[in-house]
Amino acid sequence: MRPIPARILRRRVAQLDAAADLTAGTDAGLRHFTSVMTGWTEPEVTALAGGPAVLAPSEVEKADEMADSCLLLGRLAREGQEGLVRGPLDRTRQHWIGTSPHELVPHRRPALDRERFTAPGGDSGPPSTKPFHLGLYTSTARRDGPGMWRMYLDLGSSLHPRPWQTWQLPVTDPTADVLDIGGASDWAAFVGRYPLVRGDDVYPDWAKAARDFAGVHMTLRAIVAAQGFRIPVADGLAVAPFWDVESVLWLRWCFSAPSLVEITPPDDWP
Repeated sequence: MRPIPARILRRRVAQLDAAADLTAGTDAGLRHFTSVMTGWTEPEVTALAGGPAVLAPSEVEKADEMADSCLLLGRLAREGQEGLVRGPLDRTRQHWIGTSPHELVPHRRPALDRERFTAPGGDSGPPSTKPFHLGLYTSTARRDGPGMWRMYLDLGSSLHPRPWQTWQLPVTDPTADVLDIGGASDWAAFVGRYPLVRGDDVYPDWAKAARDFAGVHMTLRAIVAAQGFRIPVADGLAVAPFWDVESVLWLRWCFSAPSLVEITPPDDWP
């Protein structure tokens, strides 16, 4: 592997494995992962690479191998979180969290509303590796704690004011195939299979993917290996993904009987 991608991945894995106590428990491990990976933003990766960071085709599998060297991921898998690390998705414990309106998204509402679900197709907005103008995102809740999207919110973000509503969405549609993205090689294969070409940039064509899959599941192993990297595919360079935490983008509504789990009030709630 060339020096720049290798240096980025080594630093990333070192940060993930630098938890004060790697035996502190699953909750602490997932929170540490969240705090580390949310720091790997596009400006951070670009600064380290001196420009766009690119994984050559021969480096993609090596990136997955470096993710496999991550002690934190290995510990999480041994603790029963294999589904979060590399799949398959646990369809029984999917949580969606609605946050309150923000000046940049004034029409957002914390309550779950099926009528507001926008399937990809037609004018689906600008191309994106993680679109927020279509579909619906969930993350996998642990049996004894929150999912990683809630952990991200707990870090604090002015873009997601309280109150928050956490809903459990059982995936009950037997035809709802979910694609697990288990590494950088899976991400490259996905974008290469469903390309949306804009100049030299290649995005996922979510409308085409929706014909075959109800959802796309980004795992922790894929986030470690692929976040921030552009990868050559047949039609150009796949745009770098930035997902931060384990989550699923649902391209079709395939839930029944969603249930409200929790309402997190504003900080100034009496």
